[in-house]
Amino acid sequence: MAHIDAGKTTCAERILYCAGRIHKTGEVHEGTAVLDFDPIEQKRGITINAAATSVAWTPSSGLCPGQAHRIQIVDTPGHVDFTIEVERSLRVLDGAVFVLDAASGVECQSETVFHQAERHGVPSLAFVNKIDKPGADFDMCLRDIRERLGIEPVALHVPLSGSELLDVVHGVVLGFDGRAVLVSEMTAAHRTVFDAARATMMETLASFDEDVLALFCQGGNADARTLARAIRTGALKRKVLPVACGSALKNVGIPSLLDAIVDYLPSPVDVPDVSGTHPLHGTPLTRRADEREPFAALAFKTVFDRAGYLTYVRIYSGALSTGDGVRLGRSGARERVGRLFRPHADQREEVRTAFAGDIVAVTGLRDVRTGETLCASDEPIVLERIDTPAPVVEVTIEPKTADDRERLPTALGRMLFQDPSLLAWVDPESGEMRLAGMGSLHLDVTVTRLREDHRVAVSMGRPEVAYRETIAHAARVAYRHAKQHGGAGQFAGVTLAVAPGARGSGITFSDETVGGCIPREYVPAVEKGVRAAASRGIVAGYPVVDVAVTLLDGETHVKDSNAAAFEFAGSLAFQKACTEGGAILLEPYAALEIAVPELHAGDVIGDLGARRGLVQRLVPRGRNAVVVSARLPLAETFDYVTRLRGFTQGRGTASMRPDGYEVAPSTRCAEGGPKRTREGHRTP
Repeated sequence: MAHIDAGKTTCAERILYCAGRIHKTGEVHEGTAVLDFDPIEQKRGITINAAATSVAWTPSSGLCPGQAHRIQIVDTPGHVDFTIEVERSLRVLDGAVFVLDAASGVECQSETVFHQAERHGVPSLAFVNKIDKPGADFDMCLRDIRERLGIEPVALHVPLSGSELLDVVHGVVLGFDGRAVLVSEMTAAHRTVFDAARATMMETLASFDEDVLALFCQGGNADARTLARAIRTGALKRKVLPVACGSALKNVGIPSLLDAIVDYLPSPVDVPDVSGTHPLHGTPLTRRADEREPFAALAFKTVFDRAGYLTYVRIYSGALSTGDGVRLGRSGARERVGRLFRPHADQREEVRTAFAGDIVAVTGLRDVRTGETLCASDEPIVLERIDTPAPVVEVTIEPKTADDRERLPTALGRMLFQDPSLLAWVDPESGEMRLAGMGSLHLDVTVTRLREDHRVAVSMGRPEVAYRETIAHAARVAYRHAKQHGGAGQFAGVTLAVAPGARGSGITFSDETVGGCIPREYVPAVEKGVRAAASRGIVAGYPVVDVAVTLLDGETHVKDSNAAAFEFAGSLAFQKACTEGGAILLEPYAALEIAVPELHAGDVIGDLGARRGLVQRLVPRGRNAVVVSARLPLAETFDYVTRLRGFTQGRGTASMRPDGYEVAPSTRCAEGGPKRTREGHRTP
């Protein structure tokens, strides 16, 4: 996992080569990398899809020399538009290799993916790549890790010059040409660097390891095995971040990285038992990584190819064999496994049985979506779902021909099944098809896939920001819906209270009625009406978010009350309450990091101010360069990179990620701000 262009795929490619999985390395810039097998990835030179593979590795030193291991690898995208690939991969992995560019340190998306791993409890190992690159600064990378990620780094390697690395744990100088020099044979200058690096390592490890603390207090030196055990303990508890370094392009430091993965990242038996609940009564349950336990697995990705749907599954407990029947945890539906494969990029190795800890691809599962639990029929369990980020950019799409219009629904259905961060719908007023995603690149790739993979050509409109509505203050409304003439009657009365909620909380609904004023069977209908009204918007036509809704009271009629009447009453009561609560507009923001020569820093700050941006910090980076961190309304970012290159003579670079919603300058929807017109477009 890493920021874009840090070298993740190149690193994974060299791991495959060092482990003997491939015999010739491919290059990302040439479109020949094994893990970037998609034609769109090869054409654009970026990773779009998370690709899975596995390698066999036997460490020559460390905690378990001579013992064979199998390492399962998922290479994830670095671009923020494809963050769902990182999210669902980290949800099922046990450890992560966190790749940094030695000249750039911790960048915007680096922080995002690291905190994603933290949220999922995934221990990490950092690999500072491109250590031979002009401007590389290993000490700067360590400072960035400490200050920006809030975790203490432990340097496993230290670059000595442009052609040597020092292995601090084992006391070996590694040459870029493959030679190795033991600590006893080092020069005096090498020995000085080694002693200082070893002392720093021991001081860090002594803060939580008693064996190292005792040696540190006595002024002694710990042996390599004692240090390795302490680093492993700290890494698994996420107290420290082991940091290796090298140059993946030149195949430097990759064998040491593989050794470090085995030594410092967890195997399936090292992680806590996976937690879940019983699907019927909600009792907490756990499953241990043991093939004798009841079967439990999580489907984390689905792809569609010529053979049909292929579901990628992480097995947490038990075993899965070809032809087995499995239960879907939430719905209780039964499915039967077709064939099992161990994936290697776009190739597949068929296996008969897979066990706890395995990642496999499964055919024959027709209705299994991302985040669905698979379990034994007689021992059901529901595991935690995979969070899906909300889309922030949308466009209109229009089929080019009648044949395209006919094929579009099927093609979109398959793509939405594969990518839960995509949304598609028909605008009820204009009749236009709208497509929403995580960014302009995400939507552009989606349209390309429609054309190249599904033979559906569409025209795409200009990207538009996904605004939201909310309320400024609390309000309370009583609403009565009565239709008691001309046939069957309808009657429902509801009293709702609405209040602003926390950012990101969505719509929360609670029932506080007493005395049976509304029969329990009608309460879900009120909630359904509230959520339907929220999806339609209050004034400007954007979905309503971050509102707490409370059902306080109501009225019923002996004959004329029914669920439809209460749904209608709930919808109109919510609309009225939000109007009285002062509808306000929210716009999405992006966090930017702009790296520019110091000469152009003033131009960047001035341009950000003109775009309603807020500069948060300026950090010197290397010689005569500065990194500007800022928050900017997403609507102001669509042409930003092009303009940045213009006034920096092509020397400025920028990266961004979604960073929540804020109140738009025209706070009340009724006073202005973007609105949906009857044609479905937004007008200022």
